Amino acid sequence: MLDGDFRYYVLLIIATFTWGASWIAAKILVALAPPFTIGFFRFMVASIFFISYLKLTGVSFRRLVTRERLRWLVLLGLTGILGYGILFLVGMQFTTAAQGSIIAGFNPITISIFAHLIHHERLKRRWQYTGFATGFLGVVFVVGVQSLLDFRLEYLIGNLIILGAMCVWGLYSSIAKEAMKTMTPLEANTGAVLVGMLLFGIGAIAEQPWMFVTFDDINFWWNIFFLGAFTTFVGFFLFFVGIEKLGATRAGGFINFVPVFGTALSVIILAETIYWTFIVGLVLVILGVTIINYPIQHKE
Repeated sequence: MLDGDFRYYVLLIIATFTWGASWIAAKILVALAPPFTIGFFRFMVASIFFISYLKLTGVSFRRLVTRERLRWLVLLGLTGILGYGILFLVGMQFTTAAQGSIIAGFNPITISIFAHLIHHERLKRRWQYTGFATGFLGVVFVVGVQSLLDFRLEYLIGNLIILGAMCVWGLYSSIAKEAMKTMTPLEANTGAVLVGMLLFGIGAIAEQPWMFVTFDDINFWWNIFFLGAFTTFVGFFLFFVGIEKLGATRAGGFINFVPVFGTALSVIILAETIYWTFIVGLVLVILGVTIINYPIQHKE
């Protein structure tokens, strides 16, 4: 580890910590309010931070509302914000934060799969494709093997929904790659969050959020603020600083910390039980992601 890069490693660890902690915040929130209501308030908080930062950087908001960019922003909002967000929250109504965060570690693999299917991206070495099988085997341990040992239908349903959320995020990432040919990551994320907030708001109206007495609970608002300000905005900001300073490959490796933090925090904060199948699954998922992202040195 280079001394000059140490600060960026710290920033990336903070970013992945907020993402890991999001599973605990979500588990707490789904017991207090329905998913569309949670999503609306989360992204309302996030949009305030994104718009403020957009203005601080001197970027005109009008750049987001051109016809070409609106098309991309709607697609990003439908997939990465609404699609992923609703599956994430509904899944957490059934499963545990520990299981959800371990399955989330499969996320880089779904991104690679969609990049292969849509953009025809190839890994540099054939042996790296074993990473897909290794990571999927890890998910099987969490979703399947644990179900055979201690079957709980609600966990199985929730884990499959979370796995679906990872697939939606993989699709979103491929759409984002195309969208960011015409806009910056900050512009794309700001626009997507705004579109997603509006879509969540439509669903929230049907849930009648004003009827919930949980709005008097500081626990609700603190976790909403954490998801909106820290997970969505701060995590995004710090991760892209890491990408800018260290490169996408080195920064991307830190995503392996997300399931580690999520699992550890689920034990510390929620007192969830961790079975041996979870540990095996966690190790296999991290190993799979590492194999896929293993740096290949080209000989001159």
